Amino acid sequence: MDIFEKMKQAIIKVQPGIDESKIVPSARLTEDLEIDSLTKVELSLAMEDAFGFYLPDEELENIVTVNDAVVLIESKLKETKLRTQDA
Repeated sequence: MDIFEKMKQAIIKVQPGIDESKIVPSARLTEDLEIDSLTKVELSLAMEDAFGFYLPDEELENIVTVNDAVVLIESKLKETKLRTQDA
């Protein structure tokens, strides 16, 4: 499962009943997917569970779209991979 699909599953987990066709890379979390601040916290925890690392609040605040989340996760995965290779 690729990063976008894992992200989509995390959104579905915290937003039951959501129209899955709305979950596209350009979808804005608040405006398009109706994710409020409490659900955003739940989403961050679901993302941490799905991808296995902590996401600081400062970085989460910059997420506006689904693609923003995917890009953040990709960068975190690269950082983790680089740290593992250096060890």
